[in-house]
Amino acid sequence: MSLIIFIAFSCSKDYPWNGYYPTNKDGHSFHTIKIAVVSDIHYTDPSLLKNKAAQGAAFQAYVAADPKLLEYSAAIFRNVMSQLKSEKPDILLIPGDLTKDGEKVGHQAMAMLLNQLTGMHIQVFVVPGNHDVNNPEAKTYDGDNAYPTPSVSASEFSSIYLAYGYRNAISRDANSLSYVCQPFPGLWIFGIDDCEYYNNVEKATTPGKIKPETMQWALSWMAKARAQHIMAFAFMHHGMLEHYSGQNQIDPGYVTDNYETVSAEFMNAGLNIWFTGHYHANDITQRVIGNQVLYDIETGSPVMPPSPYRIVTLNNKSLDITTNYITTISASLPGGQSFPAYSNAWMSNQFDNYFSYVLSNPPYSLPDPLPSIGAPLFRKAFMAHFAGDERITPDEQAKDDAFAQIVPPLGFVLNSVWTDLPPADNQLHIKLATP
Repeated sequence: MSLIIFIAFSCSKDYPWNGYYPTNKDGHSFHTIKIAVVSDIHYTDPSLLKNKAAQGAAFQAYVAADPKLLEYSAAIFRNVMSQLKSEKPDILLIPGDLTKDGEKVGHQAMAMLLNQLTGMHIQVFVVPGNHDVNNPEAKTYDGDNAYPTPSVSASEFSSIYLAYGYRNAISRDANSLSYVCQPFPGLWIFGIDDCEYYNNVEKATTPGKIKPETMQWALSWMAKARAQHIMAFAFMHHGMLEHYSGQNQIDPGYVTDNYETVSAEFMNAGLNIWFTGHYHANDITQRVIGNQVLYDIETGSPVMPPSPYRIVTLNNKSLDITTNYITTISASLPGGQSFPAYSNAWMSNQFDNYFSYVLSNPPYSLPDPLPSIGAPLFRKAFMAHFAGDERITPDEQAKDDAFAQIVPPLGFVLNSVWTDLPPADNQLHIKLATP
């Protein structure tokens, strides 16, 4: 993450979604469709960690710079799989960052794991995240050291995940890894690839943008959907909207490029429901233009507390969004702690160190003791945002206000992150309008 001075404020209101609802070929409405959303899995195949590498210098340095529970990602995802098998959704959407850094062995393992779900007649659809393709940071860790390991190209990604959107797509974009699928008659899902892996050189590129050619392709298929009164949803890695005021300035690279224009074009085309990831926050936000409303339903990462995933229930009149959590894993944790207790304590410590470093160094270079005062304030704000439905306590607000008196621009950042834009984040009912 990065923090900068400028904050741009915006506001939102609650409106019902006014798109189409799905019907079958005979014009009758569907029975309930259950959609699971699991994002930013960051699967770290156990074969990538050799000779106690999880405690080694190279791996620890990586985690310190980008805190995630990677050591336990395989165990966490096994639990996700177990819960999905119990939930038995009709559809699973994965909006990117399936692997730690695009390691080929990780993608191959992920594809095999997902095959267990398709064997249960769960339709799985994936798109890449910024970590997944052509990633020069793909590494094997051995003791204290790290060594390059093969990543995958775009064509290899679609080949590995052929059964998860690409083989049965009704249309594939020639200029990206985007596609349109039809899991049920009358329902199209747009998998949009906005990642810039083609720009990767020494590091993976964090920002995303939808290519003009991809926009043209997607809008042409939306026109077909609208003409046929087909319900359309989309899923993509980067946010389609800001999830707190000024996010694109405070922490650039997490909302798709030119999002205001792009989102308006999709809204005009009738594409109003987007499932996203990337920022690891369980947050829902919206944009309203006239009588059109767009919902950006971001799902948090299982490798960051509170380790959420979504269950979305669709019928012909409503979309009901609930949040489930990973609360246990099949792994021994230090001190015999529960998974929630361990993950919260671990992430709190990582974030305190991270924000202390950020505030101590340029461009801020705050004098002591301000970094040690500010770090826990930022840690609490961002962890609350990741959990969703954030509400600051009077005591915490007083601490933030006191810090803002000393460093006003950073006080604005804290206030922005704490301010939860509507609608609700973890449980939401969206009424679907009749076309």
